[in-house]
Amino acid sequence: MNLWTQLAAFSFIETEHSFLRPILFGDAKSLYKIASNPDNTEFIFPTESSLQESEYVIANYFMKNPLGIWAICDKETNEMIGSIKFEKMDEIKKEAELGYFLRKDYWGQGLIPEAVNELLRYAFENLRQTTVWCGYYDGNEKSKRAQEKCGFTYSHTEENKAVPLLNE
Repeated sequence: MNLWTQLAAFSFIETEHSFLRPILFGDAKSLYKIASNPDNTEFIFPTESSLQESEYVIANYFMKNPLGIWAICDKETNEMIGSIKFEKMDEIKKEAELGYFLRKDYWGQGLIPEAVNELLRYAFENLRQTTVWCGYYDGNEKSKRAQEKCGFTYSHTEENKAVPLLNE
């Protein structure tokens, strides 16, 4: 069974305070609530100015890459409050990059470390990855701290890295 088939088998993971599931077209309002706030998007992607933009992103980005991208959902409301994904995978090297974002009113509650720890467990136990790494943009101290809480350690800095989603 190849890596993508294994990822397709993953559809739902429960953590103490949230659950992870595939992103659905019906999540557009929740995504817009996240993506319309510049505090949430500063280091990730341009702030979205309409619900239609969020619908476009779900249809043309999330749903076209469904195997490695999941919604982080509030356990009590079932609302999408963020996303977590394996951004790049190298099946030969067994290496994956983990990325995430979370709505600002959920920051500081330990939800990202919970989600990351579950995906790390899944990556090492089920996908047999040997390396999973995370990156953050210079100045994004919140992401840096969340990664440290998950056990990631600083490795190196990449200069002049293209950021296509931010057109930089």
